[in-house]
Amino acid sequence: MGPDHPHVAIRLNNLAALLQATNRLEEAEPLLRRALAIDEASFGPDHPTVAIRLNNVASLLQATNRLAEAEPLMRRAVVIGEASLGPDHPTVAIYLNSSPDCCSTPTA
Repeated sequence: MGPDHPHVAIRLNNLAALLQATNRLEEAEPLLRRALAIDEASFGPDHPTVAIRLNNVASLLQATNRLAEAEPLMRRAVVIGEASLGPDHPTVAIYLNSSPDCCSTPTA
């Protein structure tokens, strides 16, 4: 196992979650982005695990009020989830519900 192994991405994600929970968002972001890059390289850009990482990065961006950066990541997570798991899968619902500020449909 090397530094770009998917197991490393899991550990990076877990450490980032701890940092987020302790409001150390600036430290968490590069770890989440590295986990995303590892999983994209390991599994391909349309894998459900990549959608999870996208959601995690987007959630952090949302927490730091960077909604314009978060929106395309959340939308991509939803597209991947719908394509790989189906539009009615509970995980897709989680992605949709975790992004109301940046991905809601405007009302007329």
